[in-house]
Amino acid sequence: MIIYSVRALNIIEILKNSHDPVSSLALSEEIGCSTKTIQSEIKDINKNGKDGKIISIRGIGYKIEGSFDDIAIPSQYLGNVDRIDYIIKNLINLTTKPENTVKLEELADSMYISVSTVKNDLKEVKSILKKYNISVVSKHKQGIAIQASEDDITSFILDICSKKDNELHLKDFLSEKVSNNIFNLKNIILNMLGREHLVLSDTEFKNLCSIIFIKLSRSNQDESEFIQAYIKDYIIQRELIMNDDKNKEKIIRAIKKFCKNLKIATSIDLSQDEIFETCLYNHINSIYKKMNLGINQYGVLPIDIRIKYPYAYELGKIAKKTIEEELGLKLDDEEISNIAVHVGGAIERSEHNQKKKVFKVIIVCVSGIGTSMLVKNKLEYLFEGKIEIVKIIPAYLIDYINVMEVDFIISTVDIKCERVPVITVSPLLNDNEVKIIEKFMKTGKMYKEVETRDLFDRNLFFTDLDFNTKEEVIEYMGSQLVNQGVIDDDMKKSFFDREKIATTEIGHMVALPHGANGKILKNKIAVGILKNPIHWTLDDVRLVLILAIDKDEIFDYEKLFSTIYKQVGSVSKVIGICENKSYEKFMKMF
Repeated sequence: MIIYSVRALNIIEILKNSHDPVSSLALSEEIGCSTKTIQSEIKDINKNGKDGKIISIRGIGYKIEGSFDDIAIPSQYLGNVDRIDYIIKNLINLTTKPENTVKLEELADSMYISVSTVKNDLKEVKSILKKYNISVVSKHKQGIAIQASEDDITSFILDICSKKDNELHLKDFLSEKVSNNIFNLKNIILNMLGREHLVLSDTEFKNLCSIIFIKLSRSNQDESEFIQAYIKDYIIQRELIMNDDKNKEKIIRAIKKFCKNLKIATSIDLSQDEIFETCLYNHINSIYKKMNLGINQYGVLPIDIRIKYPYAYELGKIAKKTIEEELGLKLDDEEISNIAVHVGGAIERSEHNQKKKVFKVIIVCVSGIGTSMLVKNKLEYLFEGKIEIVKIIPAYLIDYINVMEVDFIISTVDIKCERVPVITVSPLLNDNEVKIIEKFMKTGKMYKEVETRDLFDRNLFFTDLDFNTKEEVIEYMGSQLVNQGVIDDDMKKSFFDREKIATTEIGHMVALPHGANGKILKNKIAVGILKNPIHWTLDDVRLVLILAIDKDEIFDYEKLFSTIYKQVGSVSKVIGICENKSYEKFMKMF
């Protein structure tokens, strides 16, 4: 069994998961080191490898040849994230001990990595802890230590352990005494709550227990006395917070402002949806109250929403910016996800609230009576009570439709009819075609299936763009879209308006600018590869995809968004696209 360094393992893992060669620059960006270090690591890998080698393809990048099944991990800390968690856990737990410092050499040895790597990891550790008013300080000849109040440390532990996508758990910060006595401590808490006749939600009870466990682990106080005093104080504070509605008007104003911004950015109007306003008000009001009570609740994993429902998540980002500006709240990814669920529900509700009616339909078919009846029977079965098949006619009689009162036509052949909407389907009526019919009946809008790759155009694939600001990039690419007859000037202007409402960055050095006001003459996606990364709003961006897409025409807009997200889902992929600068290779991704 061969043992590799952690950095070498990361290189092997990236290359194993990539279908195409990966450049040294892409590897260095992904791992966080220089290209020279990457080259050196690969030399060491190839020296030790038995069945596998990493080969270099000149001018393209590295790929694996053979197998690396014989590798062994030198410690439990494979990736950067694991190392960050390990350092944080150690530093926080040291604050309860007389010797509250640790030397960088000790941390490095325990993780089988270099001191320079630890120093690099500490930058991220400091950035994470800074958000909680926790500082990492150096003590002369002693090492590094944590500097923070006990309340800030408790808040950090509670918050970081509440996040479902985090590897740290509450038990990582509890003393042995508390860990071994959790059952009894919970019983004490339950008995006290019972005497006070206070019933809490599962989340609030879990949160209360966690705070008590953390505080007991970090002190030598008598357990029963501490719990009794803490719960009495908690009940008083809870009563005051729960009865406080001073933020009601502010929250309602913020929701109305969000609805206005949403309409500007996407043309979606939720201003008349009272259910949405009530639900979002209750949610934001709950955030205020939970924040004041120190309760952390994460209902939905951001990664789930971001990947499965990326468009809804984008709308949640608009809400985040508006609410933060109007209410002075700081919302994280989990809260964006929670709000996205409310917005998505409102959009679904608006579709379902369309006037219920029975649609009169004509079927146009050229394949004979058998196929016609197959389509008819399937429609009547799927849309029982919603569709009335008025007539089945052959295509040559299409001119006679004008004398019939029907809502739309379902045709197995391409036909034109100015007066009546036409939905073209295959003779076997597949699932997507059924969904298109269903969507038309809900919204009154005609949708069509579009393959993502059909939205790209060689004439809209721009490389080596040399700009310094996002405004310059959007101006150039927007002008190209106007000049090529894809959008009008109003839509180009709306790209800038949308960016002001909330950033269109999606991470991994990618931005997806789009607008809502103006005309889209052709559904297209413009691709811009920057010569050098530029600062967008939150981070650096090198790949820009401007979406000139009419969401009211595309059948599965959510799926389209999701497809794009998946193909630019890592820094190494994005760097690969930017380095290759090949339209053909880019199109192979879709």
